[in-house]
Amino acid sequence: MEEDVDIRTPDKKIIYGTLRGRLKESLIIFVHGLISTKEEHQFYNGARFFEKNGLSSYRFNLYDWRESARSLEECTLSLHAKDLDTVISHFRGKGVKNFYLVGHSAGGLVVLLSKERVGKAVLWDCTFDPGDITDDAVYVKELGMYYFQYAYGTTIGKKMYEENKNINAIDLVKNVDFPIKFINAGAGVLVEGGKKMYEVADEPKERVVIEGADHSFDKNGVEEKLFEETLRWFRS
Repeated sequence: MEEDVDIRTPDKKIIYGTLRGRLKESLIIFVHGLISTKEEHQFYNGARFFEKNGLSSYRFNLYDWRESARSLEECTLSLHAKDLDTVISHFRGKGVKNFYLVGHSAGGLVVLLSKERVGKAVLWDCTFDPGDITDDAVYVKELGMYYFQYAYGTTIGKKMYEENKNINAIDLVKNVDFPIKFINAGAGVLVEGGKKMYEVADEPKERVVIEGADHSFDKNGVEEKLFEETLRWFRS
């Protein structure tokens, strides 16, 4: 069972999201990365995998083209985290008591920036230094934005550009108080960063490197391993 559940933020924006499964005591919340959406394969397929294994999930867009949604240009990672906290608070008000967070890429940093009380988290190939992503960005005076080439040409606002330069993943990990599992893509470039974050995280913690996986976990057989490792952590 799947239904659209849209949530209004305190500043009158709309978060567009999808609930998969019935609301129960526990809920997985997926957080996508930069220049992504809730319908990327790992979230779309993951929602179905976890539902088959007894866990409902909610996936949402951090920015969207629809009415009253945020645009990427107005966002920062800390604003994403506030919206994540709004989502958690909404479902806590609906009777959910235990939250499992899954953050992919820069979505992992959003999870680490969350201030809400949650049960456990899994970071899928979490971004280590967001400043690296936007280092080559060029300021376009006419737009008042920074332009850079990522998956494709993208613009971000000054606030995100400057915040990205100052975010320290190690400090974020040190400040969280919930169990974390780090899953790195063995063929990606974030393995060493994942190791560093794991080393400073408090127990209980876990780390797995999925050999042959790229950052999007879209090679044959890799997605299944990703889901199985995530489920094992939530059930442990």
